[in-house]
Amino acid sequence: MEDININKEPGTDKDCTADEIYHDLKKDYGGVEKVTLKDKNVFCVYADDDTLWQIFEDIMDGVKSIEFNAGANEAHYLEIIP
Repeated sequence: MEDININKEPGTDKDCTADEIYHDLKKDYGGVEKVTLKDKNVFCVYADDDTLWQIFEDIMDGVKSIEFNAGANEAHYLEIIP
């Protein structure tokens, strides 16, 4: 998997958009359904559970915080703080 810089676009101070993060993740994880930004530094990745666990395991050491949200009767997603 390529290194994904989710904070800034390479060589700029411009923040990445949810769409840019989605397309970067989708290249490596086909099960990614959508990405939303909660705020400037927090984003959520929605996917099937197997894909979420794969992403979790692949990036957990490279982010400040990652949380798997899988409550009953709600969408499952990762909440990530880069």
